[in-house]
Amino acid sequence: MIGVIVLSGSSPAMHGLDAKRSPSLLPLGDRPALQHIIESLVTQGITSIELIVGHAPEGVESLLGNGDRWGCNFRYHLAAQPERPYRSLKVIADIATEPWLLIHGEQYPCIDFAAPTNLQALLYYGDFLTHSEAGLHPETAWGGTAVLPPQDIDDEFANYTFDELRAHLDQRIANGSATTIKTSGWLDVSTPARLLASQTLLLDKKLSGLSISGTEREPGIWLSRNVIIHPSAKVVPPIYIGPNSRLSRGVILGPHAVIGADCIIDSNTVIEDSLVVEGSYVGESLELHKAIVSHNLLVNVRLDASIDVTEDFLLGRLDRPGRSTGIGRIAQSILAAFLVILFLPISILSALYYLLARRKSYSSIEMLELPVDEKQYPLRTYSLPCLGSDAWSVHRSAGWSAFTRQFLPGLFAVVAGRINLVGLPPRTLQQAHDLSEDWRAMYIAGSAGLITESAIASSDSHDEFQLYLADAYYSVRRGWAYDFSLVMRYFSRLIIPQHKSPNTSPTKHPDFPRKSEAPKQD
Repeated sequence: MIGVIVLSGSSPAMHGLDAKRSPSLLPLGDRPALQHIIESLVTQGITSIELIVGHAPEGVESLLGNGDRWGCNFRYHLAAQPERPYRSLKVIADIATEPWLLIHGEQYPCIDFAAPTNLQALLYYGDFLTHSEAGLHPETAWGGTAVLPPQDIDDEFANYTFDELRAHLDQRIANGSATTIKTSGWLDVSTPARLLASQTLLLDKKLSGLSISGTEREPGIWLSRNVIIHPSAKVVPPIYIGPNSRLSRGVILGPHAVIGADCIIDSNTVIEDSLVVEGSYVGESLELHKAIVSHNLLVNVRLDASIDVTEDFLLGRLDRPGRSTGIGRIAQSILAAFLVILFLPISILSALYYLLARRKSYSSIEMLELPVDEKQYPLRTYSLPCLGSDAWSVHRSAGWSAFTRQFLPGLFAVVAGRINLVGLPPRTLQQAHDLSEDWRAMYIAGSAGLITESAIASSDSHDEFQLYLADAYYSVRRGWAYDFSLVMRYFSRLIIPQHKSPNTSPTKHPDFPRKSEAPKQD
């Protein structure tokens, strides 16, 4: 039996969640809903799959590829008219010789499919949530999935819309050539309300054959890699948090909440029965209940309404980190050369002061060059100029000491293209080796810079937990706009110095991840 998956176009019912991707690519737990469907079919031995795509085909093909990942054979067909996607059936020769499974990718029954008998089609029905004036209520309907016997697809069938196909199948039920099967446990992402209902079923482990990856730290609490949870945050199972995401101070998450990859949930925010799509920022002291957040888009599922939030301090987009382009490197080198000339008098005066009064002169330290593959990082170093061999031996907060001993000499490395103006703290091979496994994996995938989040944000420069949080925060927020804001904050520290914390003793938070040891709630 072969599978035919029809992926429809965008729908007004989705409130813009599907504007740039097929609805079936919306996340359900830890992965797109379409990937759940593919993996369910593979476990049943259905490895020949035809995909008819009516909207944003590049995203579908990017996710699935040619099927080698699952040992399958995928073929793609572009629906020129998404409202009439079945025309592509005429070029799929196998459906004329063997039973075939028709699936509309927004709805999928989590069951084992049976082959049709006596040339009768099997149509799968379910109870689906529908909005009305009285609120949400279940409605029994055909879910778009059917097992059909071998047959030729004529021109009439190929030109059906979905509603016309449903009417055709109703006629087959009436004349006895089709059988209905009602089943529960549907994966359904056809509306925001149904998406959240399916998410709840998945988190409660009630969708047969579907699972969540990541480590289940406690029953119902799934955490992926590089998750950072502030000690004062509270998680109420069942929940899932995707890779590289952060829960800040006082956050309450759950039950039935999913946070996608590369997200930041800011302080004192409460999220329950909701979904936060990957790469989203949720601001401070917000309450989300039965809502979906996709960057600046907020969908209120209870009211079946949505709004684009223009204030980035409430909701926003976090761009995925990327390596500097050649043009970006050249621009940084030119800017660094300009700063070398601009601050030359200060460089000369500071060099004389440290040489005569502190007995420190210019030197250089071998630093780990970022980004780098973990297997190769012992071979990738560069020389970072500094004033005094101990300039980078400890973490220094932004101020005149860091400016004269680290920033000004380090500009020559920026000119040479070995380090950025803004990035993660430069570290030696030994310092990188001493990081915890998750911290090191995050660090070597980033880029180093003279101006760092930790130098500006850390109130206690000896608290390794704060340094870890600062590195993780920058890793998910970095981009030219955020880097510019860090530069402005760095130089403002030179004009308006900050008082140092009286606590200067080294500390470690009890939940801080040590080397070769996962964090308590990571």
